[in-house]
Amino acid sequence: MNLGISRTSPAYGDQPGVTEIERLYVDMIMSAKRVIYAESQYFASRIIAQALAKRLEENDGPEVILINPVKADNWLGELAMDTARARLREALRLHDPHRRFRIYHPLTADGVPIYVHSKLMIVDDKAMRVGSSNFNNRSMRFDNECDVAFEAGQDDYLSRKLVQLRNSLLAEHLGVDPDEVTQTIGRAKSVIAAIEELREIRTVDQPGNRPTLVPYHTPAISDLEQWLADNEILDPEGPEAVMEPMERRGLFRGHLTIPSKKKFKSAIRGKN
Repeated sequence: MNLGISRTSPAYGDQPGVTEIERLYVDMIMSAKRVIYAESQYFASRIIAQALAKRLEENDGPEVILINPVKADNWLGELAMDTARARLREALRLHDPHRRFRIYHPLTADGVPIYVHSKLMIVDDKAMRVGSSNFNNRSMRFDNECDVAFEAGQDDYLSRKLVQLRNSLLAEHLGVDPDEVTQTIGRAKSVIAAIEELREIRTVDQPGNRPTLVPYHTPAISDLEQWLADNEILDPEGPEAVMEPMERRGLFRGHLTIPSKKKFKSAIRGKN
């Protein structure tokens, strides 16, 4: 087993910035073969979105399941994070011809939205990370963050435990037994198909018989909200981005250099 710590720390004075968490996310996404399962408070990072877009376009790419809260827990978060999520989700539709990307919200049996505050990613039966970073720009370049990650390597016991943990989390969200999740995934040959089979079909604030997951639906956003999200006014990528001219900002500006699967090198073993 390889265990490692990854960090984000912005450049300050003569100290260079540390972007290990950004590398870890991208490396894990690019290494995935079958399933990327993640829980995050937000989905607002163009770096993550561009890496996902590359994998979703592949004929044999992984499924991506993201568990998010229905909305941020404050008005500023709703304005910044929720609007960016809507914009990135719609942009990813153009890169998801095989429909392998889903965002779900957890509800209690009474139909009350559960606020997701976890920050976790499990890739296949091979790697997991958990820590303080979210899927937003601030966590990649601006804030101080720390994550712990490990790779199961060739240890079959650890590989089974990773899958069991992912299926246990899904079982808790769906209000079913973990064995039922495991069996349904095995039969359906798809985590997304299993979720769709097991979840209660409900809407937010609609009571049911058990907890469930409901799909994310892109809301209508105002011109002002769209402008704020596109120009990253409230979620800059780093200290230098705060001072960038407006014309150089934007969720979809430029192109990031995302490594191919063949060039993947573990961020857990690598260095910043």
